[in-house]
Order: sequence, then structure tokens, then C-alpha cells
Amino acid sequence: MQYLNFLKKNWIILVLFFILTFTIYGSSLSGDFVYDDRSIVENAVALSDFQKVDQIFMHPYWQAENGLYRPSTLLSYGLNFLIFGQSPFSFHLVNLLLYVFICFFIYLLIKRLFKNEILAFITAFLFLVLPIHTEVVANITGRSELLALFFSLLTLLEFSKEKINFYLLGLWTFLAIGGKETGIAVLPALLLLLYHRENKINLEIIKKYFKEISAVMIGIVFYFFLRFFSLGIDNFLNIKTSLIENPLLFTDTFSRFATSLKILWMYFYKTFWPVNLCSDYSYNQIPIIHNWLNIEVLLGLLLIITPIFLIIKYFNKSQTIALGSTIFLFSFLPISNIFFPIGTIAGERLFFFPSLGLSMLVSFLIYKIFTLINTEDKKKIFIFCISILLLIYTILASVRQSVWTTEEKLFLSGAQCAPDSVLSRSNSGAMYLIKGDLDKAEEELLISKNIKPIYSKGLNNLGLVYFRQGKIKEAKKLYFEALRQDYPYAGAIENLIPLYLQEKNIEKAKFWMTFLYPNQEELIDTTIKKYLEENK
Repeated sequence: MQYLNFLKKNWIILVLFFILTFTIYGSSLSGDFVYDDRSIVENAVALSDFQKVDQIFMHPYWQAENGLYRPSTLLSYGLNFLIFGQSPFSFHLVNLLLYVFICFFIYLLIKRLFKNEILAFITAFLFLVLPIHTEVVANITGRSELLALFFSLLTLLEFSKEKINFYLLGLWTFLAIGGKETGIAVLPALLLLLYHRENKINLEIIKKYFKEISAVMIGIVFYFFLRFFSLGIDNFLNIKTSLIENPLLFTDTFSRFATSLKILWMYFYKTFWPVNLCSDYSYNQIPIIHNWLNIEVLLGLLLIITPIFLIIKYFNKSQTIALGSTIFLFSFLPISNIFFPIGTIAGERLFFFPSLGLSMLVSFLIYKIFTLINTEDKKKIFIFCISILLLIYTILASVRQSVWTTEEKLFLSGAQCAPDSVLSRSNSGAMYLIKGDLDKAEEELLISKNIKPIYSKGLNNLGLVYFRQGKIKEAKKLYFEALRQDYPYAGAIENLIPLYLQEKNIEKAKFWMTFLYPNQEELIDTTIKKYLEENK
């Protein structure tokens, strides 16, 4: 125990985690709102009006058909706007502070449960420096992942107290699931803690903890009650998304299961071997697997079976292994696409909560190896090797997080790490279009179209390229293709207007303008007249 004696003072750990987090992710504070973050800005007025806070709790995340209800996350965005305004700095700052306290709560929880400061420190430190977390911490919309784990840890910490606060237990449970649906993993974790607290579970134990169990169940039921009225019966348990975002929704169950297992293996090795981390895994970066005789599928299957085995084997023998396995398994299943498809095929942000379970298991293994080493010199060598590994993770995370500071960095890096993705190629083309490099934009957008010609925004952007190149006929064809897709891009309507005006087809221009400005004939005529005068 002579190693890391400073662990006895909690405030020192908090300061250390604060310094380390801001060292790794500090440059993200200068980052902008990128990609999905724009939905936050678009809803700024509604979110910041706390005179209508009830509407925030009844607002879907962001559209009902997406099947997502996350009131904790929307409320946190609203507080950001209300207190700090619309600067992205405050949004990034809150993400970093949440990450600091998540790591600190991990340390406190493990220290309290297992009375082991070294194990607690290793687990929290390893979790903090994992490069796969960069998408969650450096990207503003990673807030939902952060809040789900933040409030889940508060729930577990509250339940681990000698005297449990009924109201806080229910509140933290609701806010955890309200951050993101993966927060439901706190329930099996709580049941495991209850068992180890009393060394058994029977009717008398349930009666003894009836108040605490009721608090948790009230929090869960209240979430699903509000979810039902927010999303409606059609979207309560259903998800609607495109083939581009989640091709697993459009394949058979057998293939979805196999592909999900392959993705689990990808998550696992990228957690501890963070090579080629990427912002996008949409169609067709991860091809659908139709054959189970695939090494990655079999390794994924092993990763599903192993925590089940560990929970059964170590249920009574090792609370650390059982809890780590429980957190990993039950936080992964809701985002796995195994039992039901979700809104996306894969994303490194999705593995944030499950990575806590893996961090606990790996840290326990490191600690056990350390205790088995029988000489001081060998212990020093072991500590040095682990320190070098953690330093490498720290450097990789610091380098990787910079990708999320601007859309240009994000989209161009996405095309490099996901060259077979319709979305990444299209986004890359859009950036070249903005920069005025029409030849490179055309090249990227054609690659996107050739992979699968159904992404309406990409088709529209290719139309814009052709329009600027003077290829009016080709541009018009692509605008209409964008509008014919299952998920049409409304911007194509706006782009058709100058195209028809350039052709001097005033009637067609007026026709499409009525979609943008219904019942505003005077405005339409004035706009057309002004355009024609400016482009004589």
C-alpha cells in the first residue's frame, strides 16, 4: 500500500482528473457546433424558455419518428442556453466537467464498494484516458452518453450508502434513463449490489428494501410514462431510420445478429487498440454479414458469452468481476442492434457506458497481476509498463479529439477512415463544395452516389456542383432524385428555384417557391423580380 498513498485524499483525485481531462480535451473548448450539434442550435429558443419547461419534458429527441426521448439531455441544453447563451464554448465546457466527475464517481464507487483505493484509481484512470471516448467528450451531442453514465453512477453511489435517500434514488434513476436509454443498465447493477449488500435476495429482503426498490421503479415507470405521451403509440418502441444510417433495420434477423456481433468485436479492440477511430460507420462501411463462419462474428459471440459466464461463476465469489460484467453486458444490449434495431448501425459514442464494465474487468486483472508479483523491482517494471500504456492512450486521445473541433476536420477525416461510407463521402464532397473546389467535390459526391444512390442530401449537393459548373440538365435531374427518395432533402426545392429562374421559366420557379412561402404571392413576385434584376 506504499504505492499511491495520495489516493487517501479524494480531493486530490478530483483535481488530478480535472487537470488530466483538460489537458487531453482542453482544445475542444474552441470547437464549434458540428454536424448533429446543429439540431441543438436550431431548437435554442424552445429549449431556453424555462417558463415552458413542461414542453421540454414532453419534447422528443428531436423528432418523434426517431423513437428517442431524452429529457435530461434536452434540459441540460436548455440550461446551457439560459445561463451561458449560444456560444459552443459553454457546451464543450459542461461536457468536460461531466467527464471529470464521471471519472471521479467511478473512483468513489469502486473505493466504497471494494475498499480498494488502488483498484479504484486504476479503473477510473484507465476509463479517463481511453481514446474511444473522444467522440463523447469532444462532440457536444455526446452529452446524452455523459448524462446517462453520470446519473447512473449517482444512483449506484446513493444505493451504496448506509442511509439511502428515497427521493434522490428515484430522481437519479429517472435522469439516468432520461439522459439516454442505456441508463436502464443501472437496474441490474442495483439488483447485484442489493444481493451483495445482504448476501441473498428473498421476500424478506425485498420487504426490507421495498422503499428503495419502489424509488427505482417509480423513476423507470415515470420515464416510460412520459416517453409514451411524448412519442405517441406509434413511436413508443419503434424506430424509423434510413438504410444509410442503419442497414441492419432492412436485413433479416440472422444477418443482423451476426453483423452486431462483428461490431461488438470492433468496439472491443478499438477500446484497447485505438487504431483507425472513426466518426462514421454508416452504409456501407460495415457490410452486412450473412455467414456466421466469420472470425470477427465468432469473437463477438465470445464477448457476449464471456460476461454471462463471469456473472454466473463469480456472482458470489467476486463482486468486482460480477459488477463489471453486468455493467458491460446490460449497457451494451440496448445499443447492440441484436434484439431490436436502433437508429444507427454503429458509433464509438455508443460504447461509452459499456466501456466502464470493460475498464473494471481489465483494471481488476491488472491489479491481480500486480499483487502476484513477488519482488519490488518487478513491481516497478510492471507499473512502468502500465504507465507507458496509459501515456500512449492519453496522447492518442488528445490527438483524436481535435477532429471534432470543426466540420471541415470532421468530414475530411471521416472520408479517410470510412472510405466506403455514403455519408462520409457525401460530407467530404460538401466541404470541398463550400471551399469552391468543384472538381474534388464532384469526385467525392460521385463516389458517394456510386456506393448507393439514395442519400438525398448527397444527390442535392452533386446537383449544386453541376449547377455551378453550368450543367443545368444534370443538376435538375439530381434535385428531383433528391426529392424522390424515402427521406427527401427539402433543400433541393430551394435549389430548383434559381435553376428555373436561370432558364427564365418563371412559372416553374413560382410553383416551387409556393412550397417555401405558401400564400405569400407578393413576397414571391418581389423575390423573383429582385433575382432577375440582379442577374441580368
